[in-house]
Amino acid sequence: MAVIIIPARKGSTRLKNKLLLEVKGKPVIQWTAENCLKVKNAEKVIVATDSEDIARIFTGSPVEAVLTPSDLKSGSDRVAYVAKDLDHEKIINVQGDEPLLLPDDIEKVINGLDDAQITTLSYPIKDEEEYINPNVVKVVTDREGYALYFSRSPIPFYRDIDFSQMLEKFKNPVMKHIGVYGYRKDVLMDFAYRLKPSVYEQIERLEQLRLLENGYRIKVFTAQKDTLGIDTEEDFEKFCRIVS
Repeated sequence: MAVIIIPARKGSTRLKNKLLLEVKGKPVIQWTAENCLKVKNAEKVIVATDSEDIARIFTGSPVEAVLTPSDLKSGSDRVAYVAKDLDHEKIINVQGDEPLLLPDDIEKVINGLDDAQITTLSYPIKDEEEYINPNVVKVVTDREGYALYFSRSPIPFYRDIDFSQMLEKFKNPVMKHIGVYGYRKDVLMDFAYRLKPSVYEQIERLEQLRLLENGYRIKVFTAQKDTLGIDTEEDFEKFCRIVS
């Protein structure tokens, strides 16, 4: 069986304490965790946090909260810190600010680990502003759905045609990466404890490039529905409108 681990750092730069912001009396992190409880093929859901305030939210809840050191550098490090002491072979990393992921899409990530080392999600980009936005990570894959590269740059780059012509001529040529990951446990341990930050990872500030640069293959599944990562006040207001 799989375990879903949600890294939940209290500090955030663009939107202060975003995981503790309440919507309809419930903080964002609780929306995310309770959504993950709906995933049928996950045995448990754990919130990995450096904050006692976040941990207290789950007192008496079916969601387990584990306190992690505050000096861990990334969400993946937080997930690995908790996963290393578990017996589960499928480790799923769902970001704490992704409360609208479809449980069925998370199940795709879990099931994909039957045949793949690492799994993740993408969704077609239809808007050119999103395509050129460096905060929206793009991914291109091979014919079997394995990632060739992730980038903040517009990839693939349309040289001889414009954006709308590219969409018309090719089927889903531009894909947004959705930051949920499934790992085989041994791969996650390698990633967190053995592999050093790689060149392209440091340039793009995308840690999944560390895996590609070290020869790991990442299977990318197309999500049924786009999601909303809450990074800004605008994102939060949009989430409030969606669930109201």
